Amino acid sequence: LYQTMEYNGIVLPKPNVHPFDLSPGAQNHRETGAYVVNVINPLPPALTSTHAAYLQHLLTWKKFKLLAGLRQEWFRDITNFKNDNQTSFDNSKLLYRIGLTYSLTDDINIYGTYLTGYQPQSNTVSLMPNTGNFTGSVSAAKFRPLTSDLKEFGIKGRLFKKFSLSLAVYEINQRNILINANNPAEPDELVQRGADRSRGFETEFTGYILPNWHIYGGYSYIDAKIMNDANPVLIGQRKENTSKNSVNLWSRYNFSKVSFLKDLGIGIGMLYQSSKVPWFTRSFELPAYATLDAALYYSLFKSKLQLALNINNITDKAYWIGAQNYLRLFPGAPRNFLLTAAYKF
Repeated sequence: LYQTMEYNGIVLPKPNVHPFDLSPGAQNHRETGAYVVNVINPLPPALTSTHAAYLQHLLTWKKFKLLAGLRQEWFRDITNFKNDNQTSFDNSKLLYRIGLTYSLTDDINIYGTYLTGYQPQSNTVSLMPNTGNFTGSVSAAKFRPLTSDLKEFGIKGRLFKKFSLSLAVYEINQRNILINANNPAEPDELVQRGADRSRGFETEFTGYILPNWHIYGGYSYIDAKIMNDANPVLIGQRKENTSKNSVNLWSRYNFSKVSFLKDLGIGIGMLYQSSKVPWFTRSFELPAYATLDAALYYSLFKSKLQLALNINNITDKAYWIGAQNYLRLFPGAPRNFLLTAAYKF
């Protein structure tokens, strides 16, 4: 299981390094012999360039709108730029997309879209030293480019002149995903996965219950699976670091009808994420978590200046937003405060 530590009676995620105490008078000095020096091979100087040409057209006919586009990309990666051992490689890809919208009414539209994606995978792009494979004066990328496609169908509309609502179902396919080989002897070793597939449903709504009471909510369900991998055991398993269920709610109320509070507003919201599988191990799961947030708003100078005090993670919940393995867990932010000021000219 994941590890925790107790500090001043509070249970916190155990960090990978010794904690630094900011309390007045705290002694944080450690002998230099207690530190571990890790020498990392720096990335070589490099230059990347991307050129593209695209064509797009919008066609409108009665209640239909059709948007179609083509984009040709050319990518070049030059490693050891301007050095005697300079090498380079090129990728290119033709991308396309098409979208169709139909207006059921003046306030409700249905749509469908299909598009393709592409991302070169070089050491310069990924910032991973083992991504490129360069030998001799002519080189090629060690790994094939990441390619993807998206199919989405949905509906968007405005209800009762007060609420906006959107519903969508989708499928995303990714091929040639670059992941860590999980090899302790070579921690930077990378391998390429054949394919992942994510199918899901998401909905959002926003609007006013009352003229001074606004609400926003969203829900997302993602069924993300590994479809092709060199390790047959992984095929059909959950995709790493992906929550199946996510919920986001937020509400704001302005005291516009109370004279002595007319410039004051309050907000409250919550975020929920279900469990996740770490990137490099499947022997444990990151637990689900929910955080509670709040805010105070105050307007000055006829609403030209607005002050906002956000209080995030009110309950000081200890949670993890992602992980690689037992030793590399990424904790979420503890309780924190953010004061902002916005002025309208």
